[in-house]
Amino acid sequence: MTSDGVGYHMNIPTLPAGGNQFEAQLQSWKVPPETVREILEYHSNLTYAPGAMIFWQGAPADIIFWVVKGLVKESCPTPRGNRIMVRLATAGDVIGCADQINEKGQWIRRFEAQAISKCVVAMITRQRVRELLTSLDSTTLLDVSERMNSAWSGWVHYYASLMGMSFRERLELVLAQLGRKFGAPDDDGIALTFEPAHGDLAEMIGCSRPMVSRLMQDLIKQGEIARRGRLYILLRGGAIGSSIARNVVEPTAPPADRRVQDAATRGRPRRAA
Repeated sequence: MTSDGVGYHMNIPTLPAGGNQFEAQLQSWKVPPETVREILEYHSNLTYAPGAMIFWQGAPADIIFWVVKGLVKESCPTPRGNRIMVRLATAGDVIGCADQINEKGQWIRRFEAQAISKCVVAMITRQRVRELLTSLDSTTLLDVSERMNSAWSGWVHYYASLMGMSFRERLELVLAQLGRKFGAPDDDGIALTFEPAHGDLAEMIGCSRPMVSRLMQDLIKQGEIARRGRLYILLRGGAIGSSIARNVVEPTAPPADRRVQDAATRGRPRRAA
C-alpha cells in the first residue's frame, strides 16, 4: 500500500465478478473471445481507499481502467470550481475513456475519477490495447468500432436529453438509473444499496445542494420515495419505481406551482452549493 492510499497488485490470475461483467461488456462490443482473454489475463489491479483520486483531469491518458470492485465517481471539473458528475461507476464499468489531444500531441484525461468506497480498479496500457486491436482483421475491427461508437453516442444522447429537463425531471431520471444499477428488491419497492449524498446528486443534475434537498422532500411527500434509516426506497407504485421495470423514465407531474418554479429555474446558471 502506497502513501496515497493505493495498493498495487500485478496480474491477478483469478477474476472477480467485476472481471466477468467487463468481459460481458467487451463481448457486447463484438471483441473476439481470444482478444477478450488477452485483455483479462494481462492486466494489473490497483486498490484505492475511499476518497482517493484514481486520476485527475489533464493527466496522461495512457492507461485504460475498469472497475473490478467498489464504487467510483467520474466527474468533470468546471472553470468555476464546481463539478458535474458524469456517472457513478461500479464493477465492470470502464472509466477514463474520455480523452483529448493537447497542444503537444499528447493524450490527456477530460475528466477525473475518485473512489467513493474502497475499490479495486484494473488497468491495461493503451499501447497494449492498440496492439490487440490492430491485430484484428478489418471487418472485425469495423464491427467493434461501430458498436463502441453506438455506446458512446448513447451518452451524448443522454446528456442532450438531460439539458431539456427541469431539475425535478433530472432528479427522477437519475434516481431511476441508480435504482437499476444499485437497487435491491425491498418489501416497499426498490432500496438503493448505498446512500447518495445530496451534494453528489446535485453534481449529477447540475443544480445546488439546497435545490436537491427540497426536491427530495417533495418526492417523499408525494409518495415517490421514502427514507428508512440511511437507505432511500423507490416506492412501489410510484412513477420512478415503476419506470425501472420498463427501463424508461416518465417524470411525475409536480403540482402547478412547482411546475412554474421549475420552469423558472430550467437553464438558470448553476450556483455553487
